[in-house]
Amino acid sequence: MTTKQTRRRFLRQAGIASTAACVAPIFTPYLYSSEQPKKEKSAVEKLQLGAIGVSEYRAGVWNNDKPFDGRGTFIGRRAGEFGAMVACADVYLPFAERFAAYYPNQCKPYQDYERVIEDPTVDAVTIGTPDHWHTKIAVEAMRAGKSVYVEKPLTLTMEETALITKVAKETGAVVQVGSQQRDEFDTFLTAAAIVKSGRLGEKIDVVCSCPVNEKIGKDGIFDKREPFKPQPVPEGLNWDKWLGPTPQEDYFLERCFYNFRYWFAYSGGIVTDWGAHNVDFAVWALGRTNDAPVEISGEGKFPNIEGWYDVAEEFNVLFKYKDGMSLRLQSGENFVLLSGERGRIRVNRQRLTGKPVEDLTAKDREELKELETEILKGKRSGDHMRNFFEAIEEGVQPISDVQTTAAGINMCHMANICLRTGKTLHWNQDAYKFDEEEANALIARPSRKGYEVA
Repeated sequence: MTTKQTRRRFLRQAGIASTAACVAPIFTPYLYSSEQPKKEKSAVEKLQLGAIGVSEYRAGVWNNDKPFDGRGTFIGRRAGEFGAMVACADVYLPFAERFAAYYPNQCKPYQDYERVIEDPTVDAVTIGTPDHWHTKIAVEAMRAGKSVYVEKPLTLTMEETALITKVAKETGAVVQVGSQQRDEFDTFLTAAAIVKSGRLGEKIDVVCSCPVNEKIGKDGIFDKREPFKPQPVPEGLNWDKWLGPTPQEDYFLERCFYNFRYWFAYSGGIVTDWGAHNVDFAVWALGRTNDAPVEISGEGKFPNIEGWYDVAEEFNVLFKYKDGMSLRLQSGENFVLLSGERGRIRVNRQRLTGKPVEDLTAKDREELKELETEILKGKRSGDHMRNFFEAIEEGVQPISDVQTTAAGINMCHMANICLRTGKTLHWNQDAYKFDEEEANALIARPSRKGYEVA
């Protein structure tokens, strides 16, 4: 189905026609309040939506003293402001039922995401599952003719990146990746405009620094270094399906829930968590989305505790491009530093600093605003989800499409491969392989029977 055909189907429709990111041991019912989504004034030309992966984060995450909406639930609810949310799915059924309660007599809750994908009345889906499910669900949704909003990191492996890029191109589906630092933060948008204006110079090197050991409650993720013990699978959870394409393992809370990102089987640690944000911004701002580094070197620190988290807890990786440009991905504070022969700037979600910023005149800022508008293809900044629905409306690709997001997430995967092999690697983008066979063995991962990604 082409984008135009999908759009025409959208306009004909009117009225109300995950895999979980994690699992909490106790289901906390949603209390109706002012948090309920606003109802649309009219059902005419309303898109019909499905949300896949609608978790709840447990108390302690991000210093919250009570359970709260997980990322999949958040993006699902945001999407629900732009269309009719008619279906949702989560392998922990209580999460799906909780999410459906936001939309009484409108949204059908399922435990199997396939029910949402196969529903011909669903025009677009949000995917807020753990990372190891992103590509499989997104590919199936695109092939079913649906538009897709998929959370970052886009993929779990470099092989998945090649697949999802291929399918996105073949289907022409409108796909927004949740790399919202491109358009939701004025600091990053202005930084991108400064880079593109040439104010930093022609040759720009980058440092992407990412925070580690975030706290859940009083303890940092890597503080208590004791193996986890198997626990009973909570009622309502399809644990086999939560694992999906990954190896069979015992259930315990710390393997999934918010903490899934600290297991290499399901994610890539902070390298693909914050790294997916900061590296994506850097290669996008520098116009390197169709390029790739040729050499990757570095080192990292791993827990090396059996039955415990197994991703790098500290890392420092250097990427070198053919033309001599470099990008460093490191653990530490949270920022992106861009340095050229004419100056340098430091940016994160709160601040943009550096002499090139201090020297901006009122006229300079007006020029940068015009460049920001050009960067955003004439769209407004500040709302990544709105950008997705505007793209659907116009039959174009949004600001964080698959094609331009692939380069950044692949660099994060390269970093993890470099750290795990302990070798300096050499990448051939045309052949899509490393010179080092040990590294090539990590480009893909085998899938469990019945959960193949293809």
